[in-house]
Amino acid sequence: QMEASGKYRVSQFQHVGRQPYDALITPDGRYYIAGLYGEAGMVLVDLWKTPLRPIHILDQYIKRDEKRPVYKMPHLEGWTFAGPYALFPAVGEHLVLVAETRTWKLVDKIPMRGQPVFVMSRPDHRQIWVNFAFPDNRWLQVIDAKTLKVVKTIDAGPGVLHMEFAPRGHEIWVSVRDKNEVQIYDTRTFTLIARLPMTKPSGIFFTDRAHKIGL
Repeated sequence: QMEASGKYRVSQFQHVGRQPYDALITPDGRYYIAGLYGEAGMVLVDLWKTPLRPIHILDQYIKRDEKRPVYKMPHLEGWTFAGPYALFPAVGEHLVLVAETRTWKLVDKIPMRGQPVFVMSRPDHRQIWVNFAFPDNRWLQVIDAKTLKVVKTIDAGPGVLHMEFAPRGHEIWVSVRDKNEVQIYDTRTFTLIARLPMTKPSGIFFTDRAHKIGL
C-alpha cells in the first residue's frame, strides 16, 4: 500500500481463515479476494478504503454439508466479471454462482453439466465460457451474460484443461490434453475453425495478459 509520502507499506492480516490458498484482484484493481480451502466463504479487502480491513463474503461458496467429492479445487483465476456481476465455480457442485459486486451477495445459481473449473468472460463480457473437472472434462458450456442462461454445449473431447480468448474475443483457444490438440472456436458461431496438433497441451497464455490487472 502506498502512503501519502510516496513510500510503500506492507499490511499483514492474521486469523482471516483456516487456510487461505489462492487470491485474485478484480479487473478494476479495487478488490483483493482470497479463497479459504475447505471452509465456507472467502475473504475480501477493499483496496480503495483505508484502513484496509478484511471481511468475509459468500458463505455459500463451499457447502458445509458437501455431498459430492471435489475432483479439482478451482483457483480464483477461474472467476470472471461481466457487467455488475461476478461469476464463479461452486466447489463440488454442478453450478456457476452469480454475485452482485456492489454488495457481494449471491443473486443466481446457474445449473451446469459438471463441476466448473474455469469460468471465463469474453473480452466484451457478452459470453462466459466454462469448462469442467473430471469426469465431465470433455465439455464446454457457454453462458449468455444478458440472460444468465446456458446457450451452447460443446463436446470438445477428453481432457479439456485451459481456455484463452484472442484479445478481441472473436476466437477462443482450448487445450484438449487427451486428444493431443489445441482447438480454436469462433465465439460468434461456436464453429470449430482449427485444430493444432500438440503433445498433451495444458495452459494457454497470450501476451495481452501482461496488460491486464489481476492475471
